[in-house]
Amino acid sequence: MLAIKNKMALLLILNNLWISHAQENIIEPKATSYGIDSKHNLVVWNFNITDSLKASKAKIRVNFEANHWCELSSDSLSYKKIALSNKGYKVYITKYPVVKITTTETISNNPKKPAHLTYTNNDQFFSTPIGIELRGNTSLSFPKKSYDLDFWKDTIGKEKAKLKPKKLRKDDDWILDGVYDEPLRLRSYTALNLWHKIHQLHYINQEPKAKSTIDLQYVELFLNEAYKGIYTLTEKIDRKLLKLKKNEGDTNKGTLFKAASYNSGTAFQKASEAKNIFPHWAGFEMKYPVIDYNYQWDHLHRFVNFVVESDRQVFAQQIESRFHLDNAIDYFLFINLLGAADNMGKNYYIAKYNEKSPYFIVPWDLDGVLGTLIDGQRIASTTDILSNGLFDRLISENPANFKSRLKNRWQFLRKNNFSNDSLFQSINKSYNKLKDHNIYNREFTVWDAIETSDNDLNYLKNWLSERIMFLDGFMEKLSIN
Repeated sequence: MLAIKNKMALLLILNNLWISHAQENIIEPKATSYGIDSKHNLVVWNFNITDSLKASKAKIRVNFEANHWCELSSDSLSYKKIALSNKGYKVYITKYPVVKITTTETISNNPKKPAHLTYTNNDQFFSTPIGIELRGNTSLSFPKKSYDLDFWKDTIGKEKAKLKPKKLRKDDDWILDGVYDEPLRLRSYTALNLWHKIHQLHYINQEPKAKSTIDLQYVELFLNEAYKGIYTLTEKIDRKLLKLKKNEGDTNKGTLFKAASYNSGTAFQKASEAKNIFPHWAGFEMKYPVIDYNYQWDHLHRFVNFVVESDRQVFAQQIESRFHLDNAIDYFLFINLLGAADNMGKNYYIAKYNEKSPYFIVPWDLDGVLGTLIDGQRIASTTDILSNGLFDRLISENPANFKSRLKNRWQFLRKNNFSNDSLFQSINKSYNKLKDHNIYNREFTVWDAIETSDNDLNYLKNWLSERIMFLDGFMEKLSIN
């Protein structure tokens, strides 16, 4: 009786997702749910292994395409195990979404080339024309490329298409980050999720859907039937993500700037002359608003000049109305915990919710963290304080009891999200999932220069332990007078 119930449950599950042949227990997955790489002899299949399916004890034959199949038993039906097809290909079952991109064009840095994308995540599927181009600066030199994507409604990109992958926002503008410079493929993922845990935007009550930075999810990418490995599909930082107020006519409401390159302005060291005819100034790039090709630098220029030039009394009186200090505190502690050496003079966004609100910082591009640089190389140092002109003044002059608030926030976070247990639990969870699901195995198969081992994890954890110990000492000695 139990066997009959298990078989009925199996057939019900299969019938909802793919074609099932009841007498033979044959599964014919949708072609978009898997990719076959004939160069590396592997198959990656997005498939939801349910308890009912495992309990069925039935032999299952999976037909991926004509004359290519594998047979699975309840013992081999696992994300942790590797099956073999009749052609000797390794068959990996994955929980992660499978993204397949096809194009006849050569993908270059600019402009976006037409292509087609399918996304399959268990019961979620979409198919869309896209524009695709390479992205990054240093990452352009990596063999594993990262990509900028636009979702289109047509094949020439006249109109954008907004689609919503699970757990991410509905949008038309996406990044596929190859995380090639992250030996464990988890540093930016861990860092961005940590920021979400510790920081909410100060106007969250007015804008409950606003995010303090991007969300992201792991996906497995096939490009023209070649397996490219694990990627993060990430949102972009823009006015919509932060829910900044739209401008009205010539009146600026919300504003958004990207610290795109290290410069005197982005490091708050000098406020050089700004001209509104240019999209860049002092290392910043104007993101919102741009009105009739007028780039609206006046307000940010005044703020940087205020940080650099204002006397001590004026700085103390006005800084809290000009910059949200709780955001500054969280960002300073966050960047120093991670050792994000590339994120104080660039690789952040600075924004205002509306014309009367203070500036705040949004963290971004957090690959060179937790003991590595942006090229993935290890760094030995755990005993430096990362800062810039803004934070130097906040700590040295202590306006609005900044140092006392900084110490109190550190002590609170050390008992919560910055505790050793919490941090290592998060890192171990991501590492174990990637390792147990054979992500490292197939990454090494296609990118043989980046083999990952437990040694990388031990290095990260030892580096972080020493970093925390140093910061505990720094905070303990920090005078609040």
